[in-house]
Formats: sequence, C-alpha cells, structure tokens
Amino acid sequence: MQCYRVKSFGATGRGVSARENIILKTMKAVHLLSATAWAGGAVAMQTLGFLRLNSLDDPAFASVVQYCLHHVDTWVVMPGLAGCLLTGIFYSYYTSFGFFKYFWVGYKWMVSLAACFWGTLFWGPWGDELIALLVPHGLDAPLRFVRSCILPEDIWAAVLQSSLIFSMLIISVYRPLTLRTGWWFRRKHTVR
Repeated sequence: MQCYRVKSFGATGRGVSARENIILKTMKAVHLLSATAWAGGAVAMQTLGFLRLNSLDDPAFASVVQYCLHHVDTWVVMPGLAGCLLTGIFYSYYTSFGFFKYFWVGYKWMVSLAACFWGTLFWGPWGDELIALLVPHGLDAPLRFVRSCILPEDIWAAVLQSSLIFSMLIISVYRPLTLRTGWWFRRKHTVR
C-alpha cells in the first residue's frame, strides 16, 4: 500500500496530501534541506564575492575571502545541489511527476542540470583553463558570461543569479502544469 501511495503522488502534477506516508515526508524534508543549502550557499557566495571585490587593495584579505568562497561552494552549495538532484531523481522516477511531464518539474530539471554542469566546471580550475584556451580564438566571451553568472563578480550577475534562485522558489510554490497555467495566466483570465 505504501508503494502505491508513493507512485500515485503527483498524479495531478501538483502533489496530494501524503500526511501518513513516511517515505514522501522524509524525501520532502531532505529536498527542502538541500534546496535551502543550495540557495543559501549561493547567496552567501554572492556576499563573499562582493566582500572580495571591495577588498582588492588588501591581497591577503582577498585570498582569505577566496578560500571562504571555495569552502562554501564545496561544503554547502555542491552538497545542496547534489541533494536536490538525488531527491529530484527519486521524485521523478518513483512518483507520477516524471522528469518533464509538467512544466514546473522540467524547468527545475533544466536549471538544476545546468547549475550542476556549469558549477562543477567552474568549481575547479577546468573552467578557467578552458577560457584560457579559447582566448586566442576570441571565443571566450560566452564562457566568461556563464562564469560571471555562476560566480557573480558584479551587481548585474548577482541580480541574474538571485532572479534564477527566486524563480526556482516561485515555480516550486505555484507549480504551473504548463506555461499557460501559471499564476500569471490564471489571474489575468479568471478575474472578471
């Protein structure tokens, strides 16, 4: 009976009440904790990045901030992202949500996989080495843009990253089944 309740969860695309299902409650708690670590770590990294930019006249302090950035990325952001991906795989595989059956689930998968790929690329030296290889050919601008979105170095990149994090939050709360059933569409066409 417990397995049927797990598989039927999300049959309507929005989830159903699963108060007595310990498996779903536990996975939801792990998913929320992981999302909190991922988003909170990303905001903390933005703050540390601005602290580093404001201390360019003190190289020792900037070096300590850079160490803190890598530490937060390694021990908060990446485990949070991994937890979101693992719990997302559980939800997508074992429940009725699927991987791309509903708009909100597909959007979360696209953002999460992109963050995983680009975040891992720039977590180590690989992204900077790739940029250095592309500089002589003049093809480094797209990667520099992606790097600035992953590791914000100015206010606009930080706003873009914060907007993406906020969009993940909003899409998780409202859960539009399709692009046309979002809160912006319902409100506009149902109010008379």
